[in-house]
Amino acid sequence: MKNLKRILCFSLAFICLTLSLTSCSNRMVMTGAGLENKKTGISYSYVLNPAYQPVEYAGEPYTKWKYNKISVEYFAIKGLKEEEWLYCPTLGEVLCSTGEELPELGGFDANGALICIEAAIPYSIYEIKDQEFIDKIIARYLDPATPSYSTVMATSNYSIKFISEKYPEFYYSLVLVADVDGTYVHDRMTGRYIDMGSLFDEYELYDLEDYEG
Repeated sequence: MKNLKRILCFSLAFICLTLSLTSCSNRMVMTGAGLENKKTGISYSYVLNPAYQPVEYAGEPYTKWKYNKISVEYFAIKGLKEEEWLYCPTLGEVLCSTGEELPELGGFDANGALICIEAAIPYSIYEIKDQEFIDKIIARYLDPATPSYSTVMATSNYSIKFISEKYPEFYYSLVLVADVDGTYVHDRMTGRYIDMGSLFDEYELYDLEDYEG
């Protein structure tokens, strides 16, 4: 009986040690360029364009970065290899191990868009399928002659998430703000608010309370 207890204790200790080593070895460590997965040895760099968000990511974390009591989880992106792409919802960061550079909006080849309310769980209130209208939005956003401002008195905040058949795993997501005078797209790379003129007038986005409750 004593031998059986010893065997059971040894087995439990071995299992606990194995789980401990597995969880530790699957953690991320910081490098000069980004993060490295200790288990696989794969290094990931940050995608510098903050507009990129995954359409969907895995329900369980693939790995994590931990420092003292802080723990940040990283998830595989649906449709992409976890060895090549990861997403951190806590920080809103996409990471890539292949060195691939994702394009700016002009090269994203958007063929659809969603206007979303950025709640705890974002949800879409409008879907845009009109290619001509999408092209007008992008053209005005990219035109350096379009008026832009460092600040606006926005009453409502949304996001416009562009969809592309060329990059089906990602949204190109921009902040869309509105007030009674108009709508503006926030360029997070420059900090400017691009005046979208009357393009979004039909959507009446200035009153967010219409969608609450």
